[in-house]
Amino acid sequence: MQAAEYDTLASVEGRHWWWRARREILTATIARFAPRRASGKLRLAEVGCGSGGNLPALAGFGEVVGGEPSPLALAHLRRAFGDRFKVQQHRIPEPLADDLDVLCMLDVLEHLEDDAAALRWVATQLAPGGIAVITVPAFAFLWTAQDEAVHHFRRYTPTQLARAVPAELEMVHLGCFNIGLFLPILAVRTAMRWLRDRRRPPTTHLGVPAAPINWILYQIFRLERHVVPRWRLPIGVSVLLVARRRPRRGSTRSA
Repeated sequence: MQAAEYDTLASVEGRHWWWRARREILTATIARFAPRRASGKLRLAEVGCGSGGNLPALAGFGEVVGGEPSPLALAHLRRAFGDRFKVQQHRIPEPLADDLDVLCMLDVLEHLEDDAAALRWVATQLAPGGIAVITVPAFAFLWTAQDEAVHHFRRYTPTQLARAVPAELEMVHLGCFNIGLFLPILAVRTAMRWLRDRRRPPTTHLGVPAAPINWILYQIFRLERHVVPRWRLPIGVSVLLVARRRPRRGSTRSA
């Protein structure tokens, strides 16, 4: 991405129905599963934080660190937030911030060739009892040229994601989300595959739907904040995993 594209992405993330509702699902999930600390403040990080759209929401739980490999993204983050959040250039498996209470990896794992190694790294960054909150795109039959354009290696079933989880992490929640819009999205993606012009390279589409459509889709999707953290949905456009760091031998860190 070019430098100006991060500003565009930030604007889209702030208004687009999908990003807005996913943030609400994310915060509801953290509120349900994150450890309770005596201070009331948690240590959180987002790996692959992009334009930083999730950082203010995460900051509602405590101190936040953002990790992002792109220098252009970091420049945007520092312009946008100043010193409000600690952000650093980071690539897995470099250390980010150990003894974390919450580590978020939101639609990142599918970009990594060795997803199992990435999850083993996640375990090393968490404090005992800390959680990883991970989202990935669901189901290979939803694959389109957009997946190719953003360099996905795969889409997941819940079972496939579970297979990549290391022994150091205990799965406490695994299920799909975006079930309310699954059928229309399936129809659109099926049409995209059938109508694809293979002479043209795959492209991404950064944009916000017309305001009434955007509002309706947001209201439908955001309803899942009441459901997704509590129920393991079998179908959806994305998969959500919450995994807790098992106690280390000899560890006595207090809550």
